[in-house]
Amino acid sequence: MKYLKFIRIKKVSFALQLILFLSFSFFSSCSKDDSYNGIAWDESIDGDLSGDMNFPTILNFELGNNRIIGSSTPSPGAQCTTFDGGPPVPIIPFFPNHESYTDLFSFTLPSNHRISNIIVESLEIVPIHTFEDFPCVGELNSQLGAFTAINNSNQIDWNSDNVINFISMPSQHPLIGAGFAKNVGDDLLSKYRDDFPLDGYEINSADLEIKNGTYTFWWKEGANQANYTLNFIVEEFSN
Repeated sequence: MKYLKFIRIKKVSFALQLILFLSFSFFSSCSKDDSYNGIAWDESIDGDLSGDMNFPTILNFELGNNRIIGSSTPSPGAQCTTFDGGPPVPIIPFFPNHESYTDLFSFTLPSNHRISNIIVESLEIVPIHTFEDFPCVGELNSQLGAFTAINNSNQIDWNSDNVINFISMPSQHPLIGAGFAKNVGDDLLSKYRDDFPLDGYEINSADLEIKNGTYTFWWKEGANQANYTLNFIVEEFSN
């Protein structure tokens, strides 16, 4: 009888161990699969991205897809203006209080990792500061799109406190690529390797590589409400 009890206990013990093992394996597998779903930041879940030029949100990128789901909202106080020595009529769009309409985030790529593409996967634009109220912004279909840029630093020195600073480019932490997000399917990295479309700015380089280091990405849309998804695709490479 004792032997039969021992057999039963042993069978129960083995069955319990098997259940625990399978349960652990299942949850471990789920945890591993669910630990990263290709979304590096979703503002509806993770909160707003930083609008502080000195303190971007810090993101962790993985191999493959790294989607940023965000939005930006123009602030009040838009102007069509000029400055001493500038155009004789107020034709410069000026949007103060940039914290609401800029998104900034930094990321670090380890050795032998690089960004292969930055794809605009979704983009919804709603005019806020319209052509009727501010002729200098132009009709929506004639606008270049949301300004985007990247540098090889952990911050960007720029401000919207006056029109001169607004139209100036960073100097202490210079940009290495800039371009406009206009359409779904745009590859911003490709745009950063093309000529920048505004005269007077020499930023882009045909041989730009975003690899092995810390970078800060800058989104700026001062005229329109924007909802966007950007996909930063990371790949490995060998030297």
